[in-house]
Amino acid sequence: MNKDSFNKELLDLLVCPKTGQNLFFDDKKALLISEDGTMTYKIVDGIPRLIVD
Repeated sequence: MNKDSFNKELLDLLVCPKTGQNLFFDDKKALLISEDGTMTYKIVDGIPRLIVD
């Protein structure tokens, strides 16, 4: 599995853990991005890393 294998159907269930906003998938960067663009989350081996530093 690689970062390109993220299941986009999960976007209906996921929200940003910091802001509570919906997340969008950026295909080019393989990142999840909050609605306002302030938070980004990496996808590692198809798994979103929703960790707030």
